[in-house]
Amino acid sequence: MSTSTTSAFSWNKDDWASLSEMADGFDEYRPAYSRALDGRELTLNARFVDSGDKFTLTHAFSEAELSWRTGEQAGTETYELFEMQPGLFYLHYRRSGEDHPVVVSAALDLTTGQVTGAVGELGLGPNPHLARQRWFQGQIAGSAATAADAHEPTGELIGRRVRYAYSGDDVYDHVYLNENLFTWLCIGGAELGVGDTDSCTYWKLRENTYLFSWLEKNVGVEGMVLVDLNALRTVGIQFGIDQQSGDLVNITMGSYAREFERTPSVDDARPGPKA
Repeated sequence: MSTSTTSAFSWNKDDWASLSEMADGFDEYRPAYSRALDGRELTLNARFVDSGDKFTLTHAFSEAELSWRTGEQAGTETYELFEMQPGLFYLHYRRSGEDHPVVVSAALDLTTGQVTGAVGELGLGPNPHLARQRWFQGQIAGSAATAADAHEPTGELIGRRVRYAYSGDDVYDHVYLNENLFTWLCIGGAELGVGDTDSCTYWKLRENTYLFSWLEKNVGVEGMVLVDLNALRTVGIQFGIDQQSGDLVNITMGSYAREFERTPSVDDARPGPKA
């Protein structure tokens, strides 16, 4: 007779593994850093998706640091950069000069000149433990890219179930339910047996390649991953405040992926009475 090691499930976040404990080791399968943009400066002509407000964001890359400026704001930060496909990069850094935690995460496609990303924030009222996210899109100056060809929201992941292994221990299943919601379930690691359904956003970057992001309502995490289902590899971030210690957790992570049989749409498989 087999027995399960999964603990009884609790909705109380204080019964869950701490965010720091959960995230420990998530860099085991993280892809290698890229130095491909060292010495380059990229200017993005961008707009915020929610308001349409336009702005310019410039990044100058060196081996050790990234310098950025937008309007009257500027800074120099450490950064992490990954090249997941030729010309397709994932960039992440924290803006250290802010009075609350702020990160910038984005997919940069130097082949098409298109960029999609988000500014993530923590520590803001009325719910300072919850992450906020503001999406932006833009085109790299000097490229032939136009706003008409910006990355588009996509429903191509809906109905799909994908398993992600972030380390030899940490394994999660994602089930993409609709354009706003997905379910995650830990099937190996510190959060074994824990799962939830959270709000999410999907963008299509290239064929079978997506920028997927979610905001957790229970622990307050912003997650964002570039998912390459051609290579079955991902890279991304988790950004949140540890629910037990109050410490900031800001990590990059990577995984190997495996996809399972898709769930058909309701129009393709609608249950009903037999004729």
